[in-house]
Amino acid sequence: MEKGIILVAMPPGRISGEGLEKIRLAGGGREVIPGGSREETEKCLDRVEIAMGDFSFSLVPKMPRLTWVQLWSAGADQLQRYPAAQEHPFVLTSASGIHGPQMAEHFFGLYFAWNRRFSAAFAARDRKEWRKILNGGLLSAAGKTLLIAGCGAIGGTIARAAAAFGMKVIGLRRRDPPDAAGVPGEAAGLRIAGISRLKEFLPLADVVLNILPLTRDTARFFGEEEFALMKKSALYANIGRGGTTDEAALIRALETKTIAGAILDVFEKEPLPPESPLWGMENVILTAHYAGLHPDYDALALELALDNLERYVNGKPLRNVIDKTRGY
Repeated sequence: MEKGIILVAMPPGRISGEGLEKIRLAGGGREVIPGGSREETEKCLDRVEIAMGDFSFSLVPKMPRLTWVQLWSAGADQLQRYPAAQEHPFVLTSASGIHGPQMAEHFFGLYFAWNRRFSAAFAARDRKEWRKILNGGLLSAAGKTLLIAGCGAIGGTIARAAAAFGMKVIGLRRRDPPDAAGVPGEAAGLRIAGISRLKEFLPLADVVLNILPLTRDTARFFGEEEFALMKKSALYANIGRGGTTDEAALIRALETKTIAGAILDVFEKEPLPPESPLWGMENVILTAHYAGLHPDYDALALELALDNLERYVNGKPLRNVIDKTRGY
């Protein structure tokens, strides 16, 4: 059978001409079509064998020759909105593995801003007010317990950094510990357990970090009951997917001081609506869903995609294969 084409589903300029040429050279003689408008893309859908980039799963029913999709993101939660795409026999791979360092920096940036009361300091700066935070108003990471829900590659990177700051870390995974391949263990001071034990560990945590993927099983995973089990002094953080938190329950927990505060990069609805109470809460630090971004993100994603393309052409197993039914 004649080889299909490689569709690079990215806005113009995201992938350089040099990058497209690398894809062509690695593609085993397949033609490379850079993404343009949706109208231009739809003209060639019946020829697409491989798709790369910020791909829309709504196109899958129009792609009879599709065999593999390489995403530019770590998450594939949008797939759940397209049952026909889930049933299609293509292989789906993600860009998992390129997010750890920047997401660790982002989390600790927000966490230390909370501990060191930087929000108050920056507000005082804007007022030209010399405001010194006294010892009793500050917090320290050393000796605290960090609970990571969804402890994969990103969680492992965060765990190593947390250990360097003297924190104890408990990592919870969807799979039980014997299957927790690739997650650092004792070297990072990390205890691994199954996510089914979440309620057992929540009362022990000083910081609860949510990095869960968004699936049918994890939608609004953190809600009223989970927040009630946390320490009143605990901090809740979500840098994974906004839909894994029951946002109304979180707001109530913050308003009633059930928990001390929250640091958030993701939300149930994005952009976060202006009427959301989260905007005005003094015990919330938030950013606009950019924890996973990196100045060289596209280059890192392309490097991973090229490695997978070489594997594909040579009939070798692909990296980061996603179970389309589970969503991760």
